Amino acid sequence: MVTQSIRLKSTQHYGSRPPSKWAGAVQVALPDAVRQSVRMAFEGRSHGKKRPAWLAATADVRFVGIEGDEETVLRFELPTLREAAPRIYEQRELFPTYKPDAADTGFDLLADVIADIADRNADSARFDQKMLDCVAHFCRFIGGETFTTLTFDRRGRADSVTVTNEVIETAKTLYTNVPVPKRVCIVGRLDMVRASTQTFGVILDDGQEVRGVLAEGEIEGIAGLLKQRVQILGKAIYRPSGRLLRVDAEEVSATTDSGSFFSAIPKPSRKRFELREVLREQSGKGGIAAIIGKWPGDETDEEVAAALADMS
Repeated sequence: MVTQSIRLKSTQHYGSRPPSKWAGAVQVALPDAVRQSVRMAFEGRSHGKKRPAWLAATADVRFVGIEGDEETVLRFELPTLREAAPRIYEQRELFPTYKPDAADTGFDLLADVIADIADRNADSARFDQKMLDCVAHFCRFIGGETFTTLTFDRRGRADSVTVTNEVIETAKTLYTNVPVPKRVCIVGRLDMVRASTQTFGVILDDGQEVRGVLAEGEIEGIAGLLKQRVQILGKAIYRPSGRLLRVDAEEVSATTDSGSFFSAIPKPSRKRFELREVLREQSGKGGIAAIIGKWPGDETDEEVAAALADMS
């Protein structure tokens, strides 16, 4: 187990005696945030129907102490990724796949997520919409009369990562900018299968790779299709930038389709409804604001009816 700390600042300078309500809220939120961060790093998704044993082990966060004078320092123990998921790091693979540094912990991966949000990296692969929602809910204990900032000290790195009100608002903005998931059919060559994380990779005809997660069934069932041309039916999940993040596959099957129409990155159909943009438009010269005050207002009902009749 590795000992790591987070630092909490407040206008009240709570030090080693913070209100139990707020300190407790932090301790309740951290394991779930860690779990989602780790799952994003290994699987490219923050949630799934099944929770493998190694995932639970990575989020085994133990509170071990509190200290501080003006700022509150909470100390925790948690395992490195190698200790929590030894089979993933010991398993020999036919194809190289991305894995986080084995010496990192779940805190380090969560700090990486926060750093990408703070940088407004809309093209990041470290978060999906549910991960963004998790960070946005840090507003329960950051801001107002609670803590003003939460800082992660990352192991082996000189820089730290801080959650502020601005970071939380950025997470909310990125959340609303994620395009709506889209049902897709994709055809390509099955290039990689990883049983421990239910993930796979497909190479399209133009050489691009699509990362997928098998949402239904066991991935061992498609291992025999390795290097074959396959058809994927499922749901495309996008990043806030509009680029494809992954495909949640419901079915992967062999296909004889040799055309290139379905062997392409599916584009998002539309982005989510952004209320702020609508309100901004109305407050300017667009939308309904563009016609308010333009109607002369001195026509009689008969004149208006006659004009409408002429138009029709």
